[in-house]
Amino acid sequence: MAEKKYDVIIVGSGATGGIAAKELTEKGIKVLVLEAGPYLKEELFHQKGSGFKNIGSMPRIIAAIKGQFLQARASFYAPEKSFLFVNDFKDRYTWSKDFFLWIRSKNVGGRFQSWGRVALRMSDYAFKSKTKEGVGVDWPIGYEDLVSYYEKIEKFLGVVGTEDHIEFVPDGKYIKKAGLSTAEREMKKTIEAKWPDRKVIPWRYVQKNATPVDDNQNRTTVPLAAAKATGLMELRANAIVKKVKTDSTTGEATGVVYLDRDTKKEYEVEANRIMLCASAIESVRLLFNSASAKHPNGLGNSSGLLGKYFMDQVPSLVFGTIPNMEGGELVDGTNFGDNHGGIYIPRFQNLEKTTHPTFKGGFNIQGIAGRMPAPENSVFGFMGHGEMLPYKDNYITVNPKKKDAWGIPVANVNIELKENERNLVKAQLETTKEMVREMGYTIDFAMNILGLDKDGKLLPNSNWFERLMFKLNWRKSMALGAAIHECGGARMGTDRKESVLNAHNQVWDAPNVYVTDSSCFPTNGSCGPTLTAMAITAKACEFIANEIKK
Repeated sequence: MAEKKYDVIIVGSGATGGIAAKELTEKGIKVLVLEAGPYLKEELFHQKGSGFKNIGSMPRIIAAIKGQFLQARASFYAPEKSFLFVNDFKDRYTWSKDFFLWIRSKNVGGRFQSWGRVALRMSDYAFKSKTKEGVGVDWPIGYEDLVSYYEKIEKFLGVVGTEDHIEFVPDGKYIKKAGLSTAEREMKKTIEAKWPDRKVIPWRYVQKNATPVDDNQNRTTVPLAAAKATGLMELRANAIVKKVKTDSTTGEATGVVYLDRDTKKEYEVEANRIMLCASAIESVRLLFNSASAKHPNGLGNSSGLLGKYFMDQVPSLVFGTIPNMEGGELVDGTNFGDNHGGIYIPRFQNLEKTTHPTFKGGFNIQGIAGRMPAPENSVFGFMGHGEMLPYKDNYITVNPKKKDAWGIPVANVNIELKENERNLVKAQLETTKEMVREMGYTIDFAMNILGLDKDGKLLPNSNWFERLMFKLNWRKSMALGAAIHECGGARMGTDRKESVLNAHNQVWDAPNVYVTDSSCFPTNGSCGPTLTAMAITAKACEFIANEIKK
């Protein structure tokens, strides 16, 4: 029997789900948030562990035996952080073509509890220049449509940053100035002097108190805490949504069916509107699994484009030491109390003119230098994120032959690296190495999705076993998915024949269903999608509130 109706059911409690709950409840709207995972106790976040000391092959092998054989490939995985990742035996998925590494959290707060907190605005280079560049379609919204929502989210979360006046990454509203370490300041001076088009700026990041603790010593997020304070949010943890139910006549949503994570008992709850904020792959999976007589090929799939144009970013990594410099520096000589961040070099390729003819789009480089303590010299690490173009034959679907531990058909990721991205990631790695060499740093290893680079001593401070395990396992750790910036699959548009959602994030085929996580992105940029997805969610919530008032 279906439970009572809510104004809105929100599926997922992460970055976008939390913002949806906050924005709607503060507008007087009653919401139910369904989260597939449990609450996390604060004490879990204070376990002692290996931290940044080494690659940690043996702990990763043990984790694989226990069930995290994919999650343990994440670059920031450590035994004391294992609770942040799903069990791959239970939360299965499959892939076709190239291997895809899907890093997942299922807990209250989602990946908001573990993301790097880098919060960058996207510009009209991402939203409105794609058709001209020949790298995809333009978005149905532009930068001006999101400015006020960007500002609102930045002020609410408390973003630390600097005004750098770079058109590709518009400045935001910051609570205080971000700083650089001594090594990073030297790098900024050297690199910008030699290559004026490469701007070295501090990270723009969310302050560390974005994950408070509730009265039960559960770690939550500031958006969820704000929503709870209104008295209009009900949050149910361990609620695995199985499908969205739809009316057989109108095709609109009537509610959702979910399973208790522990008992597997099935429940149905009704609502006037549904918001999917479960993450790009999970939201698309749920739309496919919500097929009905009215939506035979999946909810929202009348265009045949559900799941299509799925993207991530192509990764590269250069890691090593800074000779004659100790680590663990204070930022700008001052301990801000949140010594987070590092350097960020925004995309500078193929903007106003073609500067790299072998590929379309571009990449950014971000990382740290001089911040982390090490046994001898200070360390650096720089990761490149390259823009993947939208291809129709890169897509998500479901695998009816495989089911998760709760009997729900799993997602299947069908994706492959194209020639454009191969050329891009080659240039991405060479550009990073070029700057590292200019600084006189020592490379311990350099690699990208294509292979281990010949430069570097390959973990000179590690033993033979660590080096062997690294050689055997690095490839899947640098696969597509390693950037954890997956987007697309339910793209927005102005034509229902060419998109899944309209400009308000409504499913064309069921307008009372909204999808506001990064699955709605028509194209992917080179920066992280989180801040933009939160801004899009806030925009959609304002539209929903106005519709309810009508």
